[in-house]
Amino acid sequence: MRQLFIDKGSLIIQKVAQPKLDEHSVLVSVHYSFISSGTETAIIAQANDRSLLVNIPQKVKIALSSLAQHGFYGTKALLQDASKNKLQSLGFSCSGRVIAVGSKVTGFKMGDFVACAGADFAQHADIVCVPENLVVTVSHPDKLKQASITALGAIALQAVRRAQLQISEIVCVQGLGLLGQLTAQLAKAAGCTVVGIDILPDRLVLAKELGIDYAFEAGYQNLQKSIDFLTHHKGVDCTIITASSSSDSLVQQAMELTRKKGKVVVVGDVGLKLERTPFYQKEIDFLISCSYGPGAYDVDYEYHAKDYPYDYVRWTEKRNMQAVIDLIMGKKLLVDRLITQEVPVTQAMQGYNALHKKEALGVVLTYLPKNDFEFIPAAKDLSFKSVTSFVPAKKGSIKVGVAGVDTTLKTKLLPIVAQLPGVAISAVSDSNSALAQNIARMYGATKTTMNQLQLESNSSVDVLMIGTSSYTPEEVMHLLSSGKALLLEKPVIKTFEQFEQLSKFLKHNPKVPLCIDYNRSCAPFMQKIKWETVNRTSPLMITYRMNVARASQDPFSKNTGAGNIIEQACHIFDLFYFLTDSNPRSVSVEALRSLHDDLFPTDNFSVQISFDDGSLCSLLYTSIGNQELGRERMELFFDGKSIIMDDFLSLTGYGISRAFNETVFVQDKGHKNLVTQFFESLKKEQYQPIMNVDRINTVTKLTLIVDQLVCKGGGEQSL
Repeated sequence: MRQLFIDKGSLIIQKVAQPKLDEHSVLVSVHYSFISSGTETAIIAQANDRSLLVNIPQKVKIALSSLAQHGFYGTKALLQDASKNKLQSLGFSCSGRVIAVGSKVTGFKMGDFVACAGADFAQHADIVCVPENLVVTVSHPDKLKQASITALGAIALQAVRRAQLQISEIVCVQGLGLLGQLTAQLAKAAGCTVVGIDILPDRLVLAKELGIDYAFEAGYQNLQKSIDFLTHHKGVDCTIITASSSSDSLVQQAMELTRKKGKVVVVGDVGLKLERTPFYQKEIDFLISCSYGPGAYDVDYEYHAKDYPYDYVRWTEKRNMQAVIDLIMGKKLLVDRLITQEVPVTQAMQGYNALHKKEALGVVLTYLPKNDFEFIPAAKDLSFKSVTSFVPAKKGSIKVGVAGVDTTLKTKLLPIVAQLPGVAISAVSDSNSALAQNIARMYGATKTTMNQLQLESNSSVDVLMIGTSSYTPEEVMHLLSSGKALLLEKPVIKTFEQFEQLSKFLKHNPKVPLCIDYNRSCAPFMQKIKWETVNRTSPLMITYRMNVARASQDPFSKNTGAGNIIEQACHIFDLFYFLTDSNPRSVSVEALRSLHDDLFPTDNFSVQISFDDGSLCSLLYTSIGNQELGRERMELFFDGKSIIMDDFLSLTGYGISRAFNETVFVQDKGHKNLVTQFFESLKKEQYQPIMNVDRINTVTKLTLIVDQLVCKGGGEQSL
C-alpha cells in the first residue's frame, strides 16, 4: 500500500505493508484524507530547520547522562532517533470504509463507512488501523469527502466547548484559516455574535459568506476602536486564537480585545511570553484547548477502548467527532467551500505547495478509485501441531527480524546485536511504519513492514527480537513451532491461564530457542558476586531496592497489575533465583496503602521470598523517592561477608579481597552478555538454552503470584 512521509524535509510516497489489526481497532480502507495546513506544514518546516546551536548546555548534560546509562552505541541510537533527518509520517484526519474489525470491537462491522482521527493512526495511507474510540460512523457514503475533515472539526468544537459560550455573547476568532473558519461557524451555531480577524482579505470574505457577523483585517488601524464601538466599549466576551505564530502579539491583542473577566482560549501554536498587566487588571481566564477533547493522550481511552462514563464526561473525543459528522450531515457546519482543492495522493506535493503559497485553504487527498476489499487481511494460523527444530544458518550467518521497537530494543539490544559477527538485522516490523523504516535505515535492514505476520513468515529471518508486549503466548508458541528463535524483551505472560498454556508447551519442548531479557543475572557485577558466593556455607540474605520514576497516570486510568511487576520486578526475581541457585518456597507481600489515587500499589510494594536453601531475599520497589539517589541498589550478606552493589556503577565487598571492589562510569546491566550468549548458542550444531525451562517457569509463576498479591493489597502464599 501507499503512504506519505516527510524525509529530510522532502515529501515522499513509499510502498509499505498494511498495518496489523489489533483487538481494539478497525482497519479502514482510506478514500480521503485531509491535510492540516497548520500542523503538517509546521512538521515540514521543523524538518527543514537545520538549527543545531540551541540550548547547548542542556543537550550536553543530557548526552553525558545518556552515555552513563546507555553507553556509546545506545546514545548514538538515541541521537539518530532524535535527528530531524529521520522519516516522519503525516496526517491525522481521514475517512473511508471498514475492511476488518478487531476481536473486541463491537461498534463497527466490515463495510461501514467511517471517519477517523489521530496522528498515530489516521495517516495519509491506503490502509489505516485506528482504535475504536477514534472512529465514528458516516451514515451517507457520498459525504465521505466532507467527513475527512472530522478531526479538525473536533479540534474546533473542543475549543468552543472550552470557551463555554452563551447565547448572544460576542466571540472573536483570531485567524480565519481552516481551523478558524470551522471555529467561527461553530460559535455562530452556538448563538453567538462572531467577529473574525485575519491577515488575508479572501479569508475574511469567505467567513462573511459562511455566516460570520463581522470581519477585520489584522493590520486594520482602527481595529481596537471598531471592536470597542461594536461591544459598547466593553470588549468581546471571549477570544479564541486559532492562528499560528511564534510572536507573542496575538495573545497580547486578544487581551486588549477581551472584556474584564472574559476568556481567552488558545488553540493555535502561538508565543506565550505574556505581559502581566492586562491579565491582572482584567482578571481574564486564560484557557488552552487540548486536541479533540477528553480522552486525548490517555492510553486507556485511545488504545484500549476504555470509554468515560457518559453521565460524567458528556463530550469525549469520539462524541465530539460524532457531533461534527452530525453537524455536517445536517448542513449546520458548511465545509464544501473550505475544501478548495482535491488531488490524488500520488500528487500530494501539489496540495502542500498550494497550502504553503496560501493558494488553498483546505486540501483533500483522494485514494480512489480502489477496490476496498482487496486489502482484507488473511486470517492468521496459530496452530502448532509439531515443533520444527531451529536450524542454525550456514556459515554462522544469522538473519534477525525485529518486531515492535521499544526503548530498550532501541538503546540496549539492537546496538549490541548490530556489533555481533555473523549476525545481521535484515527486517523490521512496527505498527509505526516511519519508525520501522528509520530503524531499518539505522542498521541496514532491507525489509520493513507494519504487518508482523509478513515478518514471521519470512524464510530469510532466523531470529525474531520482540520488543513489545503485543505478542500473545499463542503467537509465541506458533513462532517457536515454526522453527524461529525468539528473544523477548518483555515477558508475554500476564495471567495464570496464559502461564499454564505456555508452561505446558515448554515442558514438552524444553530445547526450543526462547530467551527472555532477564539481563541482571548476566551483568558483570552479578557474575562476580555469583563467583564469590558459589562456595558459601550459609544461606544468602539479600535486600534489593528499585527506586523508579513515578509513571504518569491519567485519573481515569486504572492500574490493572499487568505493569511494573510483570515487566520490571521480574528481572529481580530472576536475579534472586540465579544468586541463590534455589527454588522459591514462599512469598510474603505488602503494598503501599494510600488515601489518594496517584500512588499505585504495583508501583510501591515490598516482597520477601524464602528459598529452599534457606536464603531470604527481599525487594523494595517504589516510585515515591528521589531519582538523584540512583535507581537500583543491592546489599548481600553471607558467611560473615557483605557486598553492596550500587546502581551498577560501584561494587564493594566487606570481608572480601580489595581486588573484588570495582567502579565503572557506564552501567552494564547484562544486556551485552545475555545477547551475546544467546546468539553464540544459536550458532552451535544443537541449541543449548542459556536459561532452562524450569527457570523460566519458576520466575514467571513467582512474578504472577506477587502481582496478584500486590493487587490485593498484600498477603502470603506458598509455592
